[in-house]
Amino acid sequence: MKAFFENPELLINEYNNVAAIAQKKAFITIGIEIQQEEIAVLFDHIKDLSNFKKEFVNKKLENEANLIYMIVNSLIVLQCELEMLVFIKQDKMDVAWDKLVDAQVIFGNVLRNYPFETHSLGGYLERLNNYEKLLFPKQFFHSAGGIIKKSKCSLCDNDFDKCDHIKGRLYMGEMCCRIITEMELEEVSYVENPANKHCRVITIETDGKIIDVMTLRQK
Repeated sequence: MKAFFENPELLINEYNNVAAIAQKKAFITIGIEIQQEEIAVLFDHIKDLSNFKKEFVNKKLENEANLIYMIVNSLIVLQCELEMLVFIKQDKMDVAWDKLVDAQVIFGNVLRNYPFETHSLGGYLERLNNYEKLLFPKQFFHSAGGIIKKSKCSLCDNDFDKCDHIKGRLYMGEMCCRIITEMELEEVSYVENPANKHCRVITIETDGKIIDVMTLRQK
């Protein structure tokens, strides 16, 4: 680990190697046991890097801590991709969908904070979006609208409107989020392009039967 302190670029090289191996196994035809083994490998890398980030934070090396954040979250995305494929094979379609949405959201956060210009990362986001079109039926979503009464900052725990942190920006290896603690609900709508793809229609009623949207099985 000392080498990483002296040359943080080694972290990027290590990530590229780990990511290349994982992506070779991110195909529907790959054996489920092989994908499960790779998920475990990624979990260990994520755990080690998360512990390593604490050392950067303790030394107040913000750029390096932020780099670890992006690498860790990129590995989580790869893990989610593999988990999605595994859950499809296990006939757990709802969980598979949630893993895909998690991957899209997390990788979007990585892209917004990535300090370098790159086309390859955008290509990977397109890959995740293509999964949605090719592996799952068209989904319909709910969207809630309302007035935010109270919210706080995930970093300093202060009233969000009164703190100096910016939502979506990295600070010493952590992303600032707005945590809504009180909201007055005004309406719920059906939409095709929601802010949150986890909020989707799960079942429909046809001829008096309740049908699962993902599998078309009767509930």
